[in-house]
Amino acid sequence: MSLLHHDAKIDRLAEIPLFADADKTALKHLAQAADDVSLTAGTTIINEGHRHNEGYVVIDGTFDVEVGGDTVAEIGPGEMIGELGFFGHGAASATVRAKTDVTALVLPYNRFDQILDDHPPLAKALAIGLAARLAAMDARHGGD
Repeated sequence: MSLLHHDAKIDRLAEIPLFADADKTALKHLAQAADDVSLTAGTTIINEGHRHNEGYVVIDGTFDVEVGGDTVAEIGPGEMIGELGFFGHGAASATVRAKTDVTALVLPYNRFDQILDDHPPLAKALAIGLAARLAAMDARHGGD
């Protein structure tokens, strides 16, 4: 049973910076592809060094991001987890664990690939958004 109706999924996806430039049709297709889940605190959704097959949009609650056992970030409502995997299915660079109970939208990579094929401007918008996020992370960690 879905926790969010279709229009609420579209609204939540539109709030994600990575999807800010997506058109309404692309957002509708993303919402159709997304499943909503409830996770209890302590649930691990991504394991460092392992492959994963989906991205998550946080609706409610908080995740901890751990690298080498150390918490390096907290991800909350309106943020996305696992989005780099949309562009390459390599091993995860961090472990992501629910700090609190969480409600999230799950976007399986295989469905996302089809949406990108159907909506090429979305791929460009995502690439621009990811580049900005990577540049910000690099700046925080003293890179050029």
